Amino acid sequence: MFTRMIGATKLAVAAAAMLGLSACAGFQVQNAKGLSPSGDAFSAALYKEYLVLAEMEFAEGDYMDSDTFANRAIASANGNPPGPEELDARNLPGASKGELAEARRKLTEALAAGFGKSKPDAAARAQASFDCWMQEQEENFQPADIKWCKDRFDAAMAQFATPKAEAPKPSITFANFTVYFDFDKSALTAETQSTLIDAANAADDMAAKSVTVSGYTDRSGSPAYNMALSQRRAEAVAKELTTLIGANAPAMTLQAFGETQNKVVTPDGVKEAKNRRVKIEIRK
Repeated sequence: MFTRMIGATKLAVAAAAMLGLSACAGFQVQNAKGLSPSGDAFSAALYKEYLVLAEMEFAEGDYMDSDTFANRAIASANGNPPGPEELDARNLPGASKGELAEARRKLTEALAAGFGKSKPDAAARAQASFDCWMQEQEENFQPADIKWCKDRFDAAMAQFATPKAEAPKPSITFANFTVYFDFDKSALTAETQSTLIDAANAADDMAAKSVTVSGYTDRSGSPAYNMALSQRRAEAVAKELTTLIGANAPAMTLQAFGETQNKVVTPDGVKEAKNRRVKIEIRK
């Protein structure tokens, strides 16, 4: 293949072979050049791929394999593309037969599945690269060239892989968030605002039908004062949520519980940050 270094002995053999070239092998690449493919897109692509291989082998003095690839190029240009080489067409090392057999199986399945029509360039490259791999594996003395053919084959075959379907995301029908307030305050803080953005996004994502906003206070202050404070906190949250969600904002139910239903049970008059909250329940 293209990385092959022709030694003095091989050059001598090649030179001698050139003297009788017209009578033996090597001229098919000339016959293959410049043809106008008459078949489908796959045949045209296969012609180009095989012609490249034929020219590479000719340049290395491997006229027999050059003719093999050139004849395949000519057949492809005439609209009669050959199939991938059969395993018994080459004298393959035993250690490589299993891998090549599996590769050929995958290739023939891809061609049978119609990838020659749907992805003609990739299909043509896969087939020509497989034949290239077979040829280099038969010679079995240039690991870099074997790898080049195999890598091209693998890259082409990868284009036929069916993307794995993503598992459907579970349908979310409920979400809840809690925001907290400073002592004796109903103003929204930066931290509160961040949580409300998350809540608004959740409501929008699930196309929520309803949102319940419940306000609470701690037990510092009178029950009447705390009831009014919890109402103001709920109203502040509902107003901001409505603004964030926008035109698709669902119906909102406001509830005020004052200093009752504390998250953290405390004696009367005790300040407790976790009780100064508003709970948001979103339902689809």
